[in-house]
Amino acid sequence: MSVSKWLCPGLVMPGVIVAVLIVPGLGDDDPPSAVAAVMRLLKSGRLPAERLGPVLEIVCGRGNEHDLAFVWNKTLEPDGLPDDVRVDVLQQLADAARTRKVVPAGDLSGVARLIESDVPRLQRAGVELAGLWNVPSAADAITSLAESPDVSIDLRSLSLSSLMAIDLEAARTVIDRMIEADRPLEVRSAGIAAMTQFDLPSAAKRAAEVLASSGDGDDPRSLVNAFLARQGGSKTLAECLQTEKLPEDVAKLALRQMYSVGRSDAELSAVLEQAAGIAGEIATPQGDELAELIQQVREHGDPSRGEAVFRRRDLSCMKCHAVSKAGGQIGPDLSALGSSSPLDYIIKSIYEPDTQIKEAFQTKVVLTVDGLTVQGIIADRTAERLVLRDADGKLNTIPVEDIDDEIEGKSLMPKGLVKFMTQSEIVDLLAFLSQLGRPGEYAVRSTPRMQRWRLLTNPSAGLLGDVPNETVFEDQVLADGVWSPAYARVNGDLPTGELSDRTGARVVYVQSEVEVSAAGEVGFRLSGPGDTVVWIDSENMGTAAEIVKSLETGRHKITLRIDTKPDQDAAVRLELFRVPASKAEFSVVDGQ
Repeated sequence: MSVSKWLCPGLVMPGVIVAVLIVPGLGDDDPPSAVAAVMRLLKSGRLPAERLGPVLEIVCGRGNEHDLAFVWNKTLEPDGLPDDVRVDVLQQLADAARTRKVVPAGDLSGVARLIESDVPRLQRAGVELAGLWNVPSAADAITSLAESPDVSIDLRSLSLSSLMAIDLEAARTVIDRMIEADRPLEVRSAGIAAMTQFDLPSAAKRAAEVLASSGDGDDPRSLVNAFLARQGGSKTLAECLQTEKLPEDVAKLALRQMYSVGRSDAELSAVLEQAAGIAGEIATPQGDELAELIQQVREHGDPSRGEAVFRRRDLSCMKCHAVSKAGGQIGPDLSALGSSSPLDYIIKSIYEPDTQIKEAFQTKVVLTVDGLTVQGIIADRTAERLVLRDADGKLNTIPVEDIDDEIEGKSLMPKGLVKFMTQSEIVDLLAFLSQLGRPGEYAVRSTPRMQRWRLLTNPSAGLLGDVPNETVFEDQVLADGVWSPAYARVNGDLPTGELSDRTGARVVYVQSEVEVSAAGEVGFRLSGPGDTVVWIDSENMGTAAEIVKSLETGRHKITLRIDTKPDQDAAVRLELFRVPASKAEFSVVDGQ
């Protein structure tokens, strides 16, 4: 038999040549497998450690239920897989269930061990898998998490979703307790969000009551997201809101959340705009009005103030657009906008985003057979699945068999954002955009400096006190840190005051990455508060302003611990430089 008959495209990997062979089965009793040769190699124990992750990814992506059972059992063995590989494999097993409807054969009760883990990532994976695999024996453990006030609201929400897949009646009982009037808003919101999956009208009525009774500091975002995710959800919520009186600030926050995820559903927008006091269309400047606006931008616009407007979290500009390659990836990169586009074009793009959509950024709205609405830019499409990138940069994979309908969407930049800005803010924003790419402060980046950062959002009290030792740093920052995007200004400065405002803490941790393609010494030059501590991967490099470190090939994490006081207006900047005689080749990691 010719070997070429069994070659499988896509399985060729350097150092694992045997993995390209496909054979009918591993033994007489084994069912046919698309990854039989890979499984043979995996079971042999001869697989190099550095190839374990890629091989397991292939198995989870193409293997049958028996292949996945072998991998699943490996994740449960104390020394079966390295910790970082174990977490990745659990996510890949979840993806297999979600996108290919393939579940490991045999006993799945071991998810309970994950749910009881004191490692947050493993616990979360166990909760998710229990729901995707419908493991009844995990129901009690998941119910305890869903009802526990001692776990994060995100984990409680995930637990509710999994419990609904296993035992809907038990989930209803938990939800009824969560939405009682004396519960905190975030708890009631989580319960109502879960309710949208089986009783949308009742959930909308409850949501309207909750929003109407919300006060200062209450966050309606999770409620809004829950209804936007359901077919007909925004319209149903809008109908219920018409009989309630919403506080103006709550309406504005809800409307901003809609805009931040690229939605401007007509019925809900109209109700929220009316409650927020900003109802009515804002016409695109034309003729003399346009000429006057252009003159104001050129004579009075301040690009520095305009950059601050662009960076405002409530406007969400950087969720969609990148500048200097840092920021969202679902809208055009704006780094050279001012040098390539006339001011009248920029103005029209802001006031009428739907008329300026480039083909590569055309959105799709997908309706699923389960009643979901998913919107985003097409990231990938195969015969089996469609992958959409949403306004948060998240990749949502939808099996083709689950797609009920596809609709051409509008721009993810909703029309109406200017309603949240004063006239002077609009002028300053236009001044900033018109300078992007031009020589000077807003020129296209030409040096290897960090623009894209991550901000640690869950620092423990210990991290905010003394500088952590190696063990604490590895466990609480590198292993279990929860991060959100943070971006430097166009000139590379990362404002420390913004970071402190977001976390509410004086001490903040940020992290960036460098990709090394050829090993050698790499130089780092830091400017900013003098007591900023630098880690390269897990090694504490101290507070030196200039560091030279020998790095192996691969991706490396650069973490900073910054004390934002006493200078609230301070900024940090991290640049990389080439060390004389070093053979290192490197680049900063950009993106969202």
